[in-house]
Amino acid sequence: MRRGALAVDRVVVLLLGLVLIALGVAVVGWQAGFLEDVWPSVPPSVQVDSSEVTGTGSFVVLAVAAGAVLVGLGGWWLAAHIPRRGVGPLRLPPGDVPGVLTVLPAPAVATAADVLADEPGVLSARGAVLTDRKQRVVRLRVAVYPDADLASVIASCDRVLADLAVVLPDDQLRSRLELSVRREASERARVQ
Repeated sequence: MRRGALAVDRVVVLLLGLVLIALGVAVVGWQAGFLEDVWPSVPPSVQVDSSEVTGTGSFVVLAVAAGAVLVGLGGWWLAAHIPRRGVGPLRLPPGDVPGVLTVLPAPAVATAADVLADEPGVLSARGAVLTDRKQRVVRLRVAVYPDADLASVIASCDRVLADLAVVLPDDQLRSRLELSVRREASERARVQ
């Protein structure tokens, strides 16, 4: 969530909470008779004739306008709370050709994960590009067999990440490797 939406949320929730607490205390005080000590002219009951308000011609226009504003604010609030961890196109360094060149990082990372999955000792590999703490991160999750040589797996991961740095602008990305070792050996599904 962005800072602006978070700040608006906190202010609105604080104000709404204070209003609800004040209304709750006033209603309880009114029913218990304590409100007369603070507000001596408090009416014993409230009688409202709503036809005076709803019978006017401008009421419908005001109600529709207020409803449209509330729907717009609600839609904005929901859209601001949608988690966005994905990364869009990355800008490539300028070259001899005028214009802006961009690259989508997700297909390159998926291909790097596929290459890594073909390495000996690797059970599976998945890759993703996400935003974590305002940093663009290439995350590779690699699962290996228990008898795999971890040094060679890590060397393979380093080679794949180095190749990926050639394809993607490495000054805009960080990398994270999550290596997990399978607990028990099982039949290997592929031939090595």
